[in-house]
Amino acid sequence: MEGSDVTFDIAGEKLMQAIQSFICEYVGELLEDKEAERRTVNDEYLFDIGNKYDNTLAEGMSKLMPGLEKEKEEEDGGETTGFTVDAAKKGNIGRFINHSCSPNLYAQNVLYDHEDKRIPHVMLFAMDNIPPLQELTYHYNYMIDQVRDVNGNIKKKICYCGSSECT
Repeated sequence: MEGSDVTFDIAGEKLMQAIQSFICEYVGELLEDKEAERRTVNDEYLFDIGNKYDNTLAEGMSKLMPGLEKEKEEEDGGETTGFTVDAAKKGNIGRFINHSCSPNLYAQNVLYDHEDKRIPHVMLFAMDNIPPLQELTYHYNYMIDQVRDVNGNIKKKICYCGSSECT
């Protein structure tokens, strides 16, 4: 498949994802903020698509995605209600992609079947050319000391990604 963004070998065992290739959508049950907060005890599959994520990761992406900074400025004046995708009980392969402080994927909010910016589809794309059999990872965008449990206690998680850039 010359000129294709994705190449396969004959057996389909080797797959190379080219930079900016679509990998998958992160899907699951859509929750409003209050319900998501109730589920923070078991939050391994929660993906916050609302207003509580760390935007510093997007700063370096503006070169790959022109207009990203302008879109963020427009969104800052909008709705404050956030939503979360919970893939714990239902979802797809996206829920099994691990965190890394040096990820090879990035998450991008995409609107394609409606125009409600509060409820985008979360799509994962390749940040670089990813060689066959390399683990796919993305940065979970977990804000340190900002996530609290139902009792108001700060939730702490240890990062096991092993990256030299681990925070």
